[in-house]
Parts: sequence; structure tokens; C-alpha cells
Amino acid sequence: MLSSKQTRSLYSNLETATLWWITTFHCCQVNTPPDWDAQLPSDVALCLPGSPEPTIALCDQTEVQQAGYSRPNEHPLLFCSRLTKAHEYLRKKGAAPGPIQDGGGPQFFEILDPEGNVIEICE
Repeated sequence: MLSSKQTRSLYSNLETATLWWITTFHCCQVNTPPDWDAQLPSDVALCLPGSPEPTIALCDQTEVQQAGYSRPNEHPLLFCSRLTKAHEYLRKKGAAPGPIQDGGGPQFFEILDPEGNVIEICE
């Protein structure tokens, strides 16, 4: 099972990004929670499988700029108890995960979304 703290990622093509997250991670699109800061009409809230609350926010890059918000494009960090299995699953889904690495702490690997943003999957 994957879990995450809330992260926001900016996309030039929000529709493609949403479809990619839903297809790749089996996320469920839900209503944006009212307590999320600086919401915009096009924001997309996603729940990872097994998560009771949305933790992934996808934002339209142009809308963020036009609103004058300074939202950083956050590096999603997902946690998984079965890293090797997640790596193999994502490889079969065509997500092209990088090698499993050990940086002296928990093992991890990275994948890129369709716009080249890094998503890190950690043990």
C-alpha cells in the first residue's frame, strides 16, 4: 500500500496528469477538501488506494500563475512497505522506474510523470 503526505504538483496539462495518476497508482479523484489552502477551481484532489483522505493535489500551472500564487512544484514522496513489488508493478505499467537505491537510510526509487516531474517511492 502506498501512502503520502499532502503534496501539490503543477501541470501544464491537468487532464493528462490526472489520468496518468489514476491509471498508474489507481488513485481515486475526490472533492478538494475545504481546508486545503489557496484552492483554485481546477485543482484536482486524489486519494491513494487505502487512504481515507486525499493527499495528492494536482494544479493547473497556468491558473496558478494567473492567480498570482507562488505554489512550489512539490516533489511527491510516496511510502511503500513492499518496495520491490511496487517497483515491478510500476515497471509493468510502463512508468519506467529507476533502480532501487540505498542512500544509507530507507531504500527508494524514482519515476517520472508525463511532464518529467520526479516522484520518489520510499520504503
